[in-house]
Amino acid sequence: MRRLLAAASALACFAWAGQAPAQTSAAPADTSAPVPVTAASAARAAVGNDNDRFELGAAIADGPFDALGTFGYERYVQNSGPLEHWVHVELTGASAPFLTEGTLSVAYFLRPLRTIRRKWAIRPILEAGPGAHLVVQVAKIQGFGETAFHSRGYLKTHAIAGLETLLGRHWGLVVRGRFSAPAHHPFDYAQIALFRR
Repeated sequence: MRRLLAAASALACFAWAGQAPAQTSAAPADTSAPVPVTAASAARAAVGNDNDRFELGAAIADGPFDALGTFGYERYVQNSGPLEHWVHVELTGASAPFLTEGTLSVAYFLRPLRTIRRKWAIRPILEAGPGAHLVVQVAKIQGFGETAFHSRGYLKTHAIAGLETLLGRHWGLVVRGRFSAPAHHPFDYAQIALFRR
C-alpha cells in the first residue's frame, strides 16, 4: 500500500511539473536611435514629386528647320548653398527636304532657390549651366543618289527662362526659352512640352 501511495505521489509531482509554465526570456529593449534628418534629405523632401520627370514636346529653333520634336528627362541632384542642381537629358529631331538632324544633349543646370515657387499655380523657371551636345546630320545629295553623314560635338553655356503649371497630380505643361553662348551653332529655341513627374 505504501509503495502504491509513493508511486501515485511521484506521478502527481511529474504531472504538475509538466503543466508549469515555461519561463520566457524578456524581449530586449529597442535601443536604436531615430534616423537623423539631414539637410540633404530635407531638401529632397522639399522637392517632392518634382524630383524627376519626363517631357515630350515641340520647339521652334534658330536654324534650317521649322520645328523640332523633343523628348527629355530631368532629375534633381542636390542643394548647394542658394542653388538647386539639376541634370537635364534631351533628344531632339527635325527634318527638312534632303536633311535630317538629331541631337543628344546633356546639361547641368543651377536654379536659385529664391526663384522657386512650387506652391504657385503658375511657377517660374530660371536656370543656367553648361551643356554638351552631339549633333548628327544625314543629307541626301541631289543628282547623285547618295547620302552623307556628319556628326559634331559642341559645348555651350545655356540660360533658360520659362513658366510651368500642373494639370493634375502627375502631369503638367511647361513653356521655356533657351539661350546659348557661344552662338556659332544655333541651340536657341522656344519650347512647349507636356511633362509627367
